[in-house]
Amino acid sequence: MLDKTTAADGPPPASARSADLLAHVLRDLALSYEAECPGGFARFRQALSVESLAVIARFSGSAASDEAALALARQVHETLLDVEEDVWALHTATH
Repeated sequence: MLDKTTAADGPPPASARSADLLAHVLRDLALSYEAECPGGFARFRQALSVESLAVIARFSGSAASDEAALALARQVHETLLDVEEDVWALHTATH
């Protein structure tokens, strides 16, 4: 049987190192995407709403509740926005 205190708390929050790794991987992905299709990462990011990210988080097992899924989705969405800004800044700096 599940320990009720653990189940109520859900999984521990992602560490700062995990968030940094996610941002780094997304930046690499975005830069590759932009090299192949300028403006492609922005279109990709715009297609991922907070709600769709929450559904992915909930059903992939990354979040134990709808509220946790929504919080995680907001965090990922903010990271995607930051990455898009970084990619845009790099793109404009090279042109």
